[in-house]
Amino acid sequence: MIITYSRPSTIGHQVDPDAPAADLDPNGATCYASTYDVDGTPWRCTRRPGHTDDEHRAAFELHGDGPAGAVAFAWQYEWGGAGYGPSSPEPVHTVTVTVTFPESAATGVDADRITADVLSSFWECDHDHVRVEVTTK
Repeated sequence: MIITYSRPSTIGHQVDPDAPAADLDPNGATCYASTYDVDGTPWRCTRRPGHTDDEHRAAFELHGDGPAGAVAFAWQYEWGGAGYGPSSPEPVHTVTVTVTFPESAATGVDADRITADVLSSFWECDHDHVRVEVTTK
């Protein structure tokens, strides 16, 4: 996750001219993507469903900690940035790793754990597009 905007805590209920537009749906429908910031605060995207870029924005609700409808926090998952849309899920890279070890070291080797360890090297949003194949002989 890349944080693209975080509302300054020092401006209270004033409008921040540097905040991105909230892009709210007039009927209240939302994208519903969610994340957590570095402090562990949960955020839910309040932008209209189907927004065409990869930036998610969480706006204040009525009686919130800022002006209703103003963006409090924004994030994206792709390095391409807002306006570039999600990256293609088509594989373009292959990494081959061969691990060999003696029988005495085989205790506790678990293919599922190896798969999970490899996936942990990638952004969470990419896990659906990363294929890990572990075979043992």
